[in-house]
Amino acid sequence: MRRLITITIALLAAIAASAQMKVQQTGPKGTTNAVVMPSQAQPGTWEAARRIPRPAAAQLVKSGKAVFVDVRSFETYSKGHIKGALSVPRSQLLNRLREIPPGKLVITYCACVREHTAALAVVELGAHGFTNAAALSGGWDEWIANKMPTATGPK
Repeated sequence: MRRLITITIALLAAIAASAQMKVQQTGPKGTTNAVVMPSQAQPGTWEAARRIPRPAAAQLVKSGKAVFVDVRSFETYSKGHIKGALSVPRSQLLNRLREIPPGKLVITYCACVREHTAALAVVELGAHGFTNAAALSGGWDEWIANKMPTATGPK
C-alpha cells in the first residue's frame, strides 16, 4: 500500500512539473523547433514571454526562417554578437520596428540572467503586432559558452 501511495505521489508531482511549461511547435512538421511558453506567468510580463532553446534557434536562423535581434547596447554588440544578428537596442526597438524582417520568427537575445531584457523586447514586439517572437534561452552567455558562431564590430 505504501508503495502504491509513493508511486501515486511521484506521478502527481511529475504531472504538476510538466504542467509548468507547455511546448509549441513553430517550425514545419517533423522539426524540433520548440518554443517554450511559461504557463504560470501573468500575460504581458517578461516572465510570460516565449523562449526558444539555442539549438532550435540556430536551426531556424540557418534555414532562413528566423532572425536574431541583439537588444543589448550597440557598444556591447560591437564587442561581440551572434553572427548575422541585427543590432536593435531595446531602448530603440519601438522606433526601429521597420528594420525587423517580416514573416520570420524574431529571436531576441541579451546577456541578462533569465533573458530579462530579451523577454521584455518580446512582450513589446507582441504589443505592436509581432506575434512571432521569442527570447533566446540562455542568451549571449550560453551562446558563447557553447562556442557558437560570433562576430565583432558594427556589422
